[in-house]
Amino acid sequence: MRILHTIGPVDSDALLGTARWQAGQQCHVVLATPRAAPLAEAGRAAGLKVEPHSFEARGAGREALYLRAAVRRHNIEVIHAHDEASSRHVVLCADLCPIIRTVDKAEAARLVDAAEGPLAFDHLVVDSAATRDRLVKAELATPEHITVLTGAAEARMARLLDGYERAIVRSLTGRVIPARFVGGRPELRRAPIAAE
Repeated sequence: MRILHTIGPVDSDALLGTARWQAGQQCHVVLATPRAAPLAEAGRAAGLKVEPHSFEARGAGREALYLRAAVRRHNIEVIHAHDEASSRHVVLCADLCPIIRTVDKAEAARLVDAAEGPLAFDHLVVDSAATRDRLVKAELATPEHITVLTGAAEARMARLLDGYERAIVRSLTGRVIPARFVGGRPELRRAPIAAE
C-alpha cells in the first residue's frame, strides 16, 4: 500500500511510530510536513520519504498543486491527514485517491458544533467509540466509514491499515467491505447509481 501522511507544524512522535510500523509492513510511506518541522528530519533519519509542504492558508491553491504532484509522483493510494491545517490542502486531492482523516475528541466537539453536513473525507480515524458515536449522531459520518483505534499498539496499527483498505475499496467499487473481511457491518452497500 502506498500511503501519504500529512501533518502541519505539530511534532508527532506517534505519527513517526505509525509511519515506521507501516514501512515495516512493506508499505511505501511518504510524509508531507513543513520543511523545518522536527518530524521532517526524524522521518528522513528513519529512512522515510519526506515531501516538504507548507500548510498555511496563504498560498493554499499553489501548495495543493505541489501536494497533488507528490501524490502522482509516489503513486499514492491513500492520504491520511492528521490535523486541520493539512486537511484543507488534502481535500483538493480527493479526485486522486481516498482521504482518511484523524479526528480527536476535542476536534470532534468543534466539528459537531459547526456541523454543516457530512465531512468531506472518505474515512475517519478516531480514538474512542464515544467520539465515533458523537460524529455519527451529528450525521457527520456513518459508522462504516469510521475506524476506532483502541487496544494494543499492534492491533491499532493493523486496524488502521484495515481502515485504509476499506476506503480504497469503497473508492474503487462504491461498496463497503463486509464484516467477514475487516469487521464492518455484514451487508454490502452499493453507491447510488446516477440517473442519466
